[in-house]
This record gives sequence, C-alpha cells and structure tokens, in this order.
Amino acid sequence: MKKVSVGICVLFTFLLLTACGQKITTEDLKANDWLAESSKEDDPNMIISFSDHVMSVSVDTDSMASTAKDEWEQLGEDLAKQIIDQMSYKLEYVLDKDSIKIQDTDDEDAYVYYTVSKEDDNIVFTPDKKQNKDDSDAEKLILKPHTKKKEVESSSSSTEQTTVSSESAATNPDDIIEAFSHQSLVVYNPRNMTKDDFGIAPMSATSAKIFSLVETDNEDDQRNARLLTFDNLDDLKATKQYYDDLGKDSAMLFSYTAVNEDDLVLMQFNGQLSQDLVEQYAKAASLELTESPFASNSAEPEVYSSESVAAYLEESAQPIEVPASSEETVTESSVQPQPVEEYTTVQKGEGIDQIAARVGISVDQLLELNGMDPNNFMLYPGDTLRVK
Repeated sequence: MKKVSVGICVLFTFLLLTACGQKITTEDLKANDWLAESSKEDDPNMIISFSDHVMSVSVDTDSMASTAKDEWEQLGEDLAKQIIDQMSYKLEYVLDKDSIKIQDTDDEDAYVYYTVSKEDDNIVFTPDKKQNKDDSDAEKLILKPHTKKKEVESSSSSTEQTTVSSESAATNPDDIIEAFSHQSLVVYNPRNMTKDDFGIAPMSATSAKIFSLVETDNEDDQRNARLLTFDNLDDLKATKQYYDDLGKDSAMLFSYTAVNEDDLVLMQFNGQLSQDLVEQYAKAASLELTESPFASNSAEPEVYSSESVAAYLEESAQPIEVPASSEETVTESSVQPQPVEEYTTVQKGEGIDQIAARVGISVDQLLELNGMDPNNFMLYPGDTLRVK
C-alpha cells in the first residue's frame, strides 16, 4: 500500500511539473513572430507579433496567390505587396495564466477571449466560448514560429536575402536609417541614444538612435536627428508633446517632429535645419511632419557681422534738430549720447566662456545682454551675440 501511495505522489508531481512547463508567458509570445495560417483557401495567412501588451497583425504577402496575366499586372501586384508589407493592425492584449483577452484599441466593446496552450513549438489560441459574446466569430488559431525574408539592395545593386521579423522590418530604426542611405540622405555617425542624449525628455522609447544630418566631427557644427520607436501610442504622443511644447515656450528650443502612429515611430530634428530638408527625411521614412508654427523657409538664415550691424546703426541714427524759434540753447552736456550697441559672431569651437573672454566682458554680462538663461541656452557657429 505504501508503494502505491508513493507511486501516486510521483505521478501527481510529474503531471504538475508538466502543466507548469506548458504555461505560456509574455516572454514566450515575444520570442518569435508567428504565422497564423488561414482556414480559408482564398484568404492570405497572417503574421502576428507581440510586445509587452500590444499585438500586431499584418498580412503574409508571400501567401497571396498571384493572378497577374502579364508583366504589367505583375508589377502592380509587387507594388501592392510592398505597401501591404508596411501595414499592420495594433491590438491590446492581457495575458492571465492560460487566458488571453485581445481588445480593439478603438472600440472597447470589440474584444475576444482565448485559452492559450502550447503544442511542441506552436502556440494554440482556442476561443473561450464562456467569456466570448454569442455573436463572436473567433476561430482557433495555431501560431507557428515564423521568419520572413526581405530583399535588401546592396551597394553593388545586387540583391540578397536577409531574415528579419515582420514587426522589426516595419519599426526597426536600422531599417529606416538604411532607407535614408539608399536615397542618398546623410546619416552621419548613427548610434544608440544615451541618457545624456535624452536629457529631460521621456525615456519611454523601446529603441532610440541619434545621428547628424551634417557630415562633420565638430559637435558644434552637427545638426542631429533622433529616431525613436515605441510599443504603445500613449508613450509616442507624450514624447512628441514634450518636444513640441519646448518650441512653443522658446524659439531657441524649437525642433521639428514627424510621426507614423501606425508603426509607432517618432523623429525629432534640430530646429536649425531647413524645413525642405526635414521633409525629405520624413517622406523617406513614411512619417507625417508636424506643421511648423512659422512659414517654411528653405534658405539659410542670414548672418550679420558686428561691422554690418554697426554700419546699419550709423545709417539709421537721426540727428537731434532744435527748433529755430526756440531761444533756449541746448548745451552739449544736456544731450546724453546713446550708447552704440556692438555685436560679435560665434566662431567654430567657441563656448560661452571663450566668447566672453574674447570680447572682454564677463559671462554673466554676455548672458544678460542677450537675454539668455544661464541654465538653458544653445550656441552655434554663425550666431550673432550682443557684446555691448
């Protein structure tokens, strides 16, 4: 009898451990992109990927049968597939033990429940009839690990096959940077953003790159852009709002922003760049540029030297005329001379300390003359500063 009891305990323990091993976690969902094969012959398969709480669904264009009758129709099909490859539908999901709720972000009444299980390397979603609505048309889904091949044009104009996930192909910053390079747009020294690159901006992006649109190693001459991707729309909007609000508070802090809310991509550009140039990058990345609060001007800002400013002041100065009928004599000492303002131009490699030393005033005086916040200012070569 004792042996039988021991045997039952061992069997129960084995079944319990087996059941725990089959439990699906968020990390299991995020581990792969998944192929969900259609149960209908005419419908394409779907590619599904997961982040922490977002489920992205896109069409597997490789499973779409061709109906082209000639090369022109084939060209049209290929173009349509390229467009479809960039499209995905975002859904929120909540995983609770062996149950998952999938929710439409735009309709709180549009949701469906599945029970989740694992079969070998596959994940199985079975509609939960007890929790779903009576009119739910949810079908059983078998998610199979999936990799998708994408053509990448090499520098020698040949093509090679690179294995990438469908979600990363749409939102991977490296892919967007590669698209810039293919269109001969400058991407100088791209690198992952550090804490210092974010400053006091939100750090909610899942990935972030920074690079210069000007090819130079002199940091003062660089004009940077930040490329950020997110796993939810709220974080994207909050980060965009931060950059946009800076420009509203001060023209010196203005920067351009451009977004693709479907792919959860945000770019922020140095505000001294021309809008025409920024539009080229936004178009290449399929981003919508935020409307600027001022008129577009693609020309470089005019730089005034201290000599030209002094000449203008001299020409515009008007002499004081004394009426002929006046018997009062205006003495020389009674007319206070107006101080002549003097300006200087910021040179390459100069900081606020070097400029103040060069013109012979203190840093505090230089900041005060130009209405600059000691804790929040930016200087670029060619900027004009008042020094007297």
